[in-house]
Amino acid sequence: MTMHVDLALLVLRVAVGVVIFAHGAMKLGWVGKGGTPAGTAGWLTSIGIRPGLFWAWVVILAEAGGGVLMILGLGGPIGPGIVAGDLVVAIIVAHLPKGFWAAQGGWEFIAPIAAGAFAIALIGNGRWSVDGAFGLTYSSQLVYGWLAIVAAGALLALVIRALAPKPKPAAGGAA
Repeated sequence: MTMHVDLALLVLRVAVGVVIFAHGAMKLGWVGKGGTPAGTAGWLTSIGIRPGLFWAWVVILAEAGGGVLMILGLGGPIGPGIVAGDLVVAIIVAHLPKGFWAAQGGWEFIAPIAAGAFAIALIGNGRWSVDGAFGLTYSSQLVYGWLAIVAAGALLALVIRALAPKPKPAAGGAA
């Protein structure tokens, strides 16, 4: 790769990695308005992703852990693949129903983050990374195998949500 490509991958890895790490760290109460794994679990349960606490930890580890791996450029497709899978599920279950614009909770902001993570998973971390510093390389079979595992996990979360019982409307509501 040329120096320009390596610099571009560094910029993309750090930008996407910092944003997604902060998003995961927020669910641990480390940054932002704060949150908790239990709060994340409650929200996931409310939208039909069960068991909520298990999937909350999957989301937190995907975002915080995947973000750190992306920032460092370590583990080839592992971090960015996890991030992309996590965000695709988030787009489908939480953002797509709200339309395009992020101001209304839509997918405008999250889709480019997911696309950037997926691109890094496919291209690699570049020379200006921990992988590059140690000469770590990953075969295409490993990259595609890992992305298939991530896709299967994302599909599992969506199937669980689709099969979950729908909440019943409150009794005595307006007709």
